[in-house]
Amino acid sequence: MKILKKYSPSYVIRNTYFPHIKNNFKNTFQRYNRVMIIKPSKQTVLIAMTGGLESTVAAYLLKKQGFRCIGIGLQLFEDGEDPGPFGDVMVTDLNKVKSICNYLDIPFYAVNASARFADIVLDPVVGRILSGQTFEPIVFLNLVLMDILIEKAAKFNTNLIASGHYAKVLKNQKTGSFELMVANDLEHDQSYVLSRLGQKHLEHLILPLSEIRKKEVEKIGSLIKVDYQKRLKTNIHHIMRDPRMALFVEGRSPKDLRRTGSIYDYREESPICEHIGIHYYYIGQKNLIKKIEPPIDPLKEVISIIPFKGNIFIDYPDRLKYSHALVNRFITSGKIDMTLPIAVYVKMSSGGTKIPCRLYFKNNDTCLIDFECERPGLLIPGQFFVFYSRSADKGKVIGSAIVEVGGMFANNEFNTLPKNKKDSDEDDDDDNKTVQIEKVHF
Repeated sequence: MKILKKYSPSYVIRNTYFPHIKNNFKNTFQRYNRVMIIKPSKQTVLIAMTGGLESTVAAYLLKKQGFRCIGIGLQLFEDGEDPGPFGDVMVTDLNKVKSICNYLDIPFYAVNASARFADIVLDPVVGRILSGQTFEPIVFLNLVLMDILIEKAAKFNTNLIASGHYAKVLKNQKTGSFELMVANDLEHDQSYVLSRLGQKHLEHLILPLSEIRKKEVEKIGSLIKVDYQKRLKTNIHHIMRDPRMALFVEGRSPKDLRRTGSIYDYREESPICEHIGIHYYYIGQKNLIKKIEPPIDPLKEVISIIPFKGNIFIDYPDRLKYSHALVNRFITSGKIDMTLPIAVYVKMSSGGTKIPCRLYFKNNDTCLIDFECERPGLLIPGQFFVFYSRSADKGKVIGSAIVEVGGMFANNEFNTLPKNKKDSDEDDDDDNKTVQIEKVHF
């Protein structure tokens, strides 16, 4: 493995994760042709500990490099509070995390972050669901995590933080800014969920697993004799679509905001049946109410939710398509020229593919996205986008943003949904389907 001389010494140290080992771990590491001997570091680093495989291996490797590691675990809910679907993605047993830190011989501190987590993650989740929109909780959970690590690091007289994410951070020698890069293991790359981090995080962040593939992490982890906290395997692709989310919203919102109403056939604009609350539905949802006669066609899906009236529209998805989107709250992970449009690749979900598009920068942190090709489906308000410089390996994160509206241009209009039989009035406030170009600042 080459030492990349063009990078600063701090970068080389932070991304060298196979130290010389003189115990029974040596043979495991030597199977991979990446062993590098470096001078031990005496610096202190705060590392996010979840009790899982990745954070444990990351802490182990940092400790072997000579870092003085301090484990930090977050309590995201108050004692006795129901975490709902978040119980599958958060630390549920801090005592287990503490026992792992004891095994690694590193101190451990638990931090009650429930108030901040509620403000940054839970309240927006509830608000977006009650508005018929979506959200990306894991992205903002990681932002809460890194903010707390930075704050606590100062109390330990250090500025270094670490986590077990699969991603890279390097310093751009031309601009002086730190940039978030994709991991070597593209299949498990987690740059998407770290894309909201700013310079105050990236310049202090160590990612010990950036050069390692997950199968190698698993082999290293098998030699660390601890009881890892297991994550439940689920067929649910996004936490916002978890069936438990409806009850979670009921526990955190007043009843008058959980509007009841009717489910409509979109093309005919005819009512089908009543529903008990919009928080039970999301755009893209299929297999709707079955206990009615005649039953709703399982191939139809929710394509629009009008929250203030409690109306839900369903249709076959065959006519749904988009070519442009307006995004807001755009932030960049480094320094880029925002005076000219740039060609990028956008990732619309953590496990999604990268789609070619062109990014036009507007005022007030908004951008217009022009997709290279017309695409099938719908873009949902609140959807989280991450922009990359490349479609494959060695790419970097350009920035991230949140979808405000998406659809097609036609006849000086920006249509978020196709026309239906009664769709003739451009200013109709009831259907929310046609948006004038000037209203979305295109």
